[in-house]
Amino acid sequence: MLVTRPEPGLSETMAAVTALGWHAVALPALRAEPILRGPLPVRGVQAILVTSGQAVTALAGRVPADMPILAVGAATARRARAAGFVQVTAADGTADALADLVRAEWRPAGGALLLATAPGYGLDLADALRRGGFRVVRRCVYRIRPGMPSPEELRALIGCGGVAAALFFSAETARQFLRHLPRDVRDMLREARAIAISDKAAEVLASVPWGEIVRAATPDQAAMLALLGVAAG
Repeated sequence: MLVTRPEPGLSETMAAVTALGWHAVALPALRAEPILRGPLPVRGVQAILVTSGQAVTALAGRVPADMPILAVGAATARRARAAGFVQVTAADGTADALADLVRAEWRPAGGALLLATAPGYGLDLADALRRGGFRVVRRCVYRIRPGMPSPEELRALIGCGGVAAALFFSAETARQFLRHLPRDVRDMLREARAIAISDKAAEVLASVPWGEIVRAATPDQAAMLALLGVAAG
């Protein structure tokens, strides 16, 4: 069972997959690097939007703990609380849901929204909120780097035995996974099941042959593991 998500989250998912009886193989397609080197100015900001656990890691200790945090989903919200933030609200797991949460509970006149993200990320969310009259300030607090091992290591990991399934927790994870997968290794996955957290991730995965591509009923780990089931034997 391939687990392609990066930390934070990789270890948690590995343990959950193992508990179901599968042999979990860590194959993080991305790695995140915090790039903040000092406190993040939040004067005039009414809330901070975070769409990943990587953003939470980068913000911890860099902004006041009582700053309102609007998290994309429950897992990111849990990480924010664990990092010491005390005013955390969770959306339903997607950027669209986070935008809906902002529009329902916050007002443009209350101040700017700070979107803590990475280069190239969060653009659609920022645009959607700006169209609703909000002032959104994007700040890159971490950056994403490819995390895939070398082709030789991939052949050793994937070619040594049958792969039943692979878990993909974002469209970008799926994109980077496929981009760095040699053609011969890709062919080894033709019978495997790809489990996607969202329609966008499933669309990316559909660019190559799989035994089956399935999407989680809700964008969270529990729904993905429900599709995984318990290992036979």
